[in-house]
Amino acid sequence: MLGLRKRAKITSMNANSKWSLKKDVYIELDSDGNSGMLIDTNTSNYCSCNKTALTILKKLKKGKIDISQLTKEILKINTISQTIARKDISHFLIKLKNMNLINEKI
Repeated sequence: MLGLRKRAKITSMNANSKWSLKKDVYIELDSDGNSGMLIDTNTSNYCSCNKTALTILKKLKKGKIDISQLTKEILKINTISQTIARKDISHFLIKLKNMNLINEKI
């Protein structure tokens, strides 16, 4: 019997991966520039984003970037430890990957 396979959720990531935002995903900034929306034009899904998320998304939109580079960018604007920043970014990238909003190149 043939059936549909449910797509497996990603729960970890390769530290050497390079990430980029998919071409059909857009970022809309609010007038204050500190928040905005992430819009997937393929599915019409959207979500609101805070300043930290927007910083990551802007870097992903520019092209292939790894988690170490993203961590450095976040540490420039937040007073948190490198370990916490890297963990939070990793979780954010996993969520974006599970939503099929980013590309990964290993």
